[in-house]
Amino acid sequence: MITGEMRLPTLALMLSAMGCAEPQVTEANRPQYTRPLVTDQLPFFLERGVLREQQSHNDWCLRRTWPHSDEFAVCDPHPYLNRSTPPMVTIVRYNAADRAMAYAVFTPVPCRMYGRCDSRVDTDNIWERDLVDHDHGLRGGLLFIGESAQHHHEELPSMQQRMVDALTVELDKRFGAPVWRDPHQYGSAWSTATADVGLFVVGNGAWVVETHELRGNGPPGLAQ
Repeated sequence: MITGEMRLPTLALMLSAMGCAEPQVTEANRPQYTRPLVTDQLPFFLERGVLREQQSHNDWCLRRTWPHSDEFAVCDPHPYLNRSTPPMVTIVRYNAADRAMAYAVFTPVPCRMYGRCDSRVDTDNIWERDLVDHDHGLRGGLLFIGESAQHHHEELPSMQQRMVDALTVELDKRFGAPVWRDPHQYGSAWSTATADVGLFVVGNGAWVVETHELRGNGPPGLAQ
């Protein structure tokens, strides 16, 4: 997904624009911008200390931390025009040598400029706690967790759909067609030679999470 490498003003403008109007996204008007991914500036195997320095330099504040995971949130508590929209969150998991093995980037579905925050998807969907063990940090097998989520087969609300459409463009461009996609686009998965990539609507629809995980690298000392 996006982290310090996609500057917040750019993302804020995109989210704010999404909160103003509701045109139906089609192949003809699908966003064509290019965005970096978390692994562009925070590559796999990056040392924990270096990663923390880079996040701090890009205005991400260290929030929760575990023996093998760190959570960063955008330091500005109100980075978007609608102050009800929360800042982005990035959670990193490290191996026993403190090298980055997995990322989960939580992007808020933007609240409407002068109205509500849309969050009304089914309660069987994946939640933050499914991805994050609050005692140990980011779990292993992120793609499996996302693909295993159950839904009531209802269409995504408009704001969630537009966020998924916007974030999918770059993933399709880089990795080609997904190897799995939920029929109602609650989640999609891509596969590279070494890593699994996922994009999932989380919980009640307030967040879309993008995951990047080296294959076969679960939390140190913990079952995936």
